[in-house]
Amino acid sequence: MRSRTLFILAGVAAISALTLPSCKPKGRQDSGPVRIGIILPLTGDAAVYGTALKNGIELARAEGTNEGMSKIEPIYEDDQGHAVQAVSATRKLIDVDKVPAIIGGAMSSTAEAIIPVCNQTKVVLLSPTATKPSLTQMGQYFFRLWPSDNYDGKVVAEAAYKQLGYRTVSILYVNVAYGAGITEVFEREFTKLGGKVLGKDGYVQGATDFRTLLTKVQSLNPDAIFVPGYVAEVTQILKQARELGIKSKFLGVNSLYDPKLIEIAGEAAEGAVFTYPTFDAKSQEPTISKFVAAYKAEYGNEPDAFAAQGYDSYRVLRRALSGGANSGFQIRAALHSIGRFEGPGGVFSFDPNGDVEKPLRLLTIQGGKFIAFER
Repeated sequence: MRSRTLFILAGVAAISALTLPSCKPKGRQDSGPVRIGIILPLTGDAAVYGTALKNGIELARAEGTNEGMSKIEPIYEDDQGHAVQAVSATRKLIDVDKVPAIIGGAMSSTAEAIIPVCNQTKVVLLSPTATKPSLTQMGQYFFRLWPSDNYDGKVVAEAAYKQLGYRTVSILYVNVAYGAGITEVFEREFTKLGGKVLGKDGYVQGATDFRTLLTKVQSLNPDAIFVPGYVAEVTQILKQARELGIKSKFLGVNSLYDPKLIEIAGEAAEGAVFTYPTFDAKSQEPTISKFVAAYKAEYGNEPDAFAAQGYDSYRVLRRALSGGANSGFQIRAALHSIGRFEGPGGVFSFDPNGDVEKPLRLLTIQGGKFIAFER
């Protein structure tokens, strides 16, 4: 009787194995590529940054394919640099394409809009360039590869006061999360050192006429004008300021590193000083020189820090996926445990909040060229 019972149980077990679905962790796939979303400003005023990021991502993707790394299927969406489009793209990628991770939120304003969606659905959001400090506290599924404005704003404030000797500053900022966030940090740090902010005004992204604001600044006669914003508007601010006869110097941040600034603003851009990551395309450091050579071979021009950030964002996400993680929860855990990661954009690891901290340097415009600022 005991033998007969065991035989029957074995038969039931065999039939169950053939007919019941396997109990594998939710979100895992047995074969085929893992889909990831990529949301960038590929058109619009910020397209120069989105294009560089995409080029870096695609270069890393080609290298990963050649190396036989994890199979990844990227799905691109264009947010045009605006929050509404970014949210729509995020919903589509999560609800329709079922992605567990997104490289996106390249601008602080777009990141701020889509972080809640990603947290609610437990989808990882890896931003290559968003900088607003408060993003850190918005959720556990947000990571970024660019230092927050807490660091960037402090660096430019210290440079203004200590290296350049400025004691009074006026601020004209793009009135989105990015501009407002870095303005807050700069003002706090500059005044802490003993400087004085004479006035600050925000403007709508896409604005073209700044003469009213600049006339107000002219009446205050500051040592410098801090312009945290995007190159499309800043070029016009510089040109119109010089047309009005304003002699104040200009301070900015990494978004000013764009050949269009020099091309459009011309002599009006001379002497502007701004922060920028330590990425240097002329570096002989092997990680950087190899990346630069590959980028030039593929695209015919020299990469900037945005291209390096795109390259690193894809590679670090690919590393997280290489261990088999392909649900948002698993990818988040893999990113936190990834440890020291080295790429052309710098050496970093994620802190418990998903932030990184990388050194910054100062650049200036001299003779129509971007050069290292030294004083």
